[in-house]
Amino acid sequence: MAPFKPYSVEQGELIPTYFGDLIPSDHLARTVNDIVDELNISHMTIHYKNRGQEAYHPKMLIKILFYGYQTGVFSSRKLHTAIQESIPFRWLAGGQKPDHRTISDFRKNNINNLAPLFSQVILIAKELGHVSMAHVSIDGSKFKANASKHKAMTRGYMKKEIKRMEQLIADHLNEAQLQDAIEDEQTEPTSRGIQDHQKRLETIKEALQKLEERKPESALATADKDQANFTDDDSRIMNTRTQGVIQGYNPQVAVDSDRGFIVGMAMSNNSSDQQQFENVLSSIRENMGAMPEIVTADAGYFSAANIQQAETYGVDAYIAATKEGKQNGNPYDKSNFTYDQEQDTYICPIGQNMVLKKVKYRHHETRPTTWIYEGQACLDCPFQSECVKSKTGKRTIQRTEADPIREAMRTKVQSDEGKDIYKKRKAIVEPVFGQLKACQGFRQFHLRGKEKVSGEFVLLALAHNLRKLHFLKHPKNVLKQTRDKSVQNLKKLS
Repeated sequence: MAPFKPYSVEQGELIPTYFGDLIPSDHLARTVNDIVDELNISHMTIHYKNRGQEAYHPKMLIKILFYGYQTGVFSSRKLHTAIQESIPFRWLAGGQKPDHRTISDFRKNNINNLAPLFSQVILIAKELGHVSMAHVSIDGSKFKANASKHKAMTRGYMKKEIKRMEQLIADHLNEAQLQDAIEDEQTEPTSRGIQDHQKRLETIKEALQKLEERKPESALATADKDQANFTDDDSRIMNTRTQGVIQGYNPQVAVDSDRGFIVGMAMSNNSSDQQQFENVLSSIRENMGAMPEIVTADAGYFSAANIQQAETYGVDAYIAATKEGKQNGNPYDKSNFTYDQEQDTYICPIGQNMVLKKVKYRHHETRPTTWIYEGQACLDCPFQSECVKSKTGKRTIQRTEADPIREAMRTKVQSDEGKDIYKKRKAIVEPVFGQLKACQGFRQFHLRGKEKVSGEFVLLALAHNLRKLHFLKHPKNVLKQTRDKSVQNLKKLS
């Protein structure tokens, strides 16, 4: 007889009705349950009316969403299936079985109500000693939108397509008139063809109208390369390092150095990070009620405006400078010309002086904004053809109000202390995006429109922070005590 244990898929088993008995005490679902039970959701329950059929409890649906976004189950249909098949999901749902439409509607209707929950969770982490705000790093990463890049058109192509579709419709109408005259059997297909073309024409015209509303009228003539997507008009075409060209968004995060908790975020549909720095700083202050001591960011955020914003918020910023000069293979780049503040001159790469030649002023202002310096020995310089592009044969350098600010930051980051601080940035913030994409399995948004996508990213960040709290293993009574303190802090913030 074969040495196998008896096996049959028809084998019966008495499963206890209390699914909690089947879930280990240190399971992720228990952490979700314990923390959500302590959250204040009064800003969500106030919208429920005391009439009609009783609604599912918001905390039950919140637990389902939080646990789903931690375990890679994002779509409402898959969440509905998980509630039927997965014991942790069934336990969190309390044996109830909301359908996919209920889950979808709850997420959609409450997507902008998640920010207060994020603040409560991150303040719990702070009260537990896991967030020090000593050093916060900022970065962005591109995620696919819930839209195909093949459903996008440039403004110029839309204009051409509108003309083409109008001509096609006119041709079809002429053909239909001829067919009507001879009562040909192809009249009906021709009519359907006209309807299809008209529908496409209306779609393109609507997208073009939205695209033209993005910019002032004066910019329309040079904006034919701007794109609009028919599925998600807020999303944009973006280049990525690993996925090629995508239709997507560029969410930003601020991560605390202690345990990798997300303390701030911002949603962008611009592939450049530079314009989001102030938005992220504002998010940190809103969530934490205070600013970090040190903020680090890569060269994508390097600008005089961002450096000044950091000073305004009272943080010690270390922002890497953009690659210039020799780093880009150009020995005659402006960055290789040294400014002598005492003499108010520039020194060119071969040691020749450049003197102040002209000062520019902003319109209707008396304060200078640009200083132009001109080389004195350019006409006899052996490198003139490589360095000078102007018709005068002399090299000029423009110095603006922003140059001293950028130069000071470049010097600060390149100092020994600056290098020591900045080198920690990569290990603080970049693993978070790896965890969101690889561990939590989130690579594409499921909602559409910048506002809803922003809310979904808050949900994702919440799930990330809950995972962090779970692995730090805090008993339920500690969470409750900490929650009481965090609620008091939130009242102070408000």
